[in-house]
Amino acid sequence: MTTLFFNFRSSILNLQFNSMGTSGRFGEYGEQKRADRLRQARNRPSIGTSVGKRPASDALHRGKRPIRKARIDIRPAEVSDAVFIQSLSRKAFRQYGPYEDLLPNWFLSGIGATVVAVVGKRVAGYVMLERIGGEAASPRVSELLAIAVEPWARNRGVGDRLMGEIIRKAEERFVERLVLHTAVDNLTGQALFRKHGFVVYGIEKGFYPEGQDALVMQRNTE
Repeated sequence: MTTLFFNFRSSILNLQFNSMGTSGRFGEYGEQKRADRLRQARNRPSIGTSVGKRPASDALHRGKRPIRKARIDIRPAEVSDAVFIQSLSRKAFRQYGPYEDLLPNWFLSGIGATVVAVVGKRVAGYVMLERIGGEAASPRVSELLAIAVEPWARNRGVGDRLMGEIIRKAEERFVERLVLHTAVDNLTGQALFRKHGFVVYGIEKGFYPEGQDALVMQRNTE
């Protein structure tokens, strides 16, 4: 970037110099002095540069320290997290139905396993797994009821960590098949689920309280 800038500046100065010819205002002596000044100008730092430091444009790319990713911690949800689950459920699922009421109630009833992700010191997301229906059930099937990430924490790997943790918990419970429902227009979610081994099993018309269709996806444990 810096070299290109100097070359561009030099070309402009050379063009200006050549356009004046050799019979400038002060004759050959004046032209010689101007040529000396031009050579000095080429050796001076450009605008945005201070002696001994990289140009500002370089600092944006090479001198700037890379942003460190915040640490993501996963822990079991606590009763005090119910308010967070309600708030995030309202943001993530309100277009589909009253999940800001349903999900906190399912969580508090102990319907299954719920874990939360913490980024820095802020709770950033949660995932909820349904209880297995009967110990003698075969195959052992459990449903991933919900996964949601705060808008400010998206694209940081939070959803990926939550999925990995809930799959691990399912395997600890000897779940043989995980199923989930996701909106047909939730392309981001579908990409995450496919990444973790889920495949589309079918479609359920009018699945959500507001009438939207849902894809049924499932994952068999190895």
